[in-house]
Amino acid sequence: MSPPNVLYVHSHDTGRYVQPYGHQVPTPNIQHLADQGVLFRQAFCAAPVCSGSRAALLTGQWTHSTGMLGLAHRGYRLSHPERHIVHVLRTGGYWSGLIGEQHVSASPQELGYDWVADADSTRAHDVVPAATEAIAVRARSDGPFFLSIGFFETHREYFEPSSVRDALYSRALDNIVDTAATRRDMASFKSSARSLDQGLGAILNALEENSLTDNTLVIFTTDHGLAFPGARPRCMTGVSA
Repeated sequence: MSPPNVLYVHSHDTGRYVQPYGHQVPTPNIQHLADQGVLFRQAFCAAPVCSGSRAALLTGQWTHSTGMLGLAHRGYRLSHPERHIVHVLRTGGYWSGLIGEQHVSASPQELGYDWVADADSTRAHDVVPAATEAIAVRARSDGPFFLSIGFFETHREYFEPSSVRDALYSRALDNIVDTAATRRDMASFKSSARSLDQGLGAILNALEENSLTDNTLVIFTTDHGLAFPGARPRCMTGVSA
């Protein structure tokens, strides 16, 4: 049997404030992935900064080893780019592709992926079509693949609340004062989480349609906690199937 394909799906600033962790943020596709696979309850972020956390996920090293002590678009770079997972997988015969958000390098072409998608944005509405097309192409190709699919959601700015009811009744985080403004802000986060979840659902459907489900490891995670006071360093989401 050939090595499994690897689908690395990641979001921005989501933490574990989604449905599988018991919160009132409906994410049925993330929940489905948790039901069919493994939900990591003890996962934590290596750094409360986007680039540092993402570099740790892709190299298995702490930020002081990767050199990513700050943000990639502010001048920080990997000290040892050859330790990025795409180079390790290449030695095992893997083809690698990058679609959407990455935030480990100011120039994604420098990371070593075999292919980098040309999308208008890293929002779900642009990432999903490129991702589903790439999955279909790889299904017709030989050899295993590693596909990194990154969503800007749920980074600020959030989408507008999906309903007046959500804006009125969405409960803020426990450490945030409960006001009309914070309830509306949480409703906006939920709206962005809904977009993220729909994007994941489309990707899972693409695997099914191309008969890749049984030989593909799907990892869904995020970089760190929510963009709310005191929430960024908190534990991260981790689901695989």
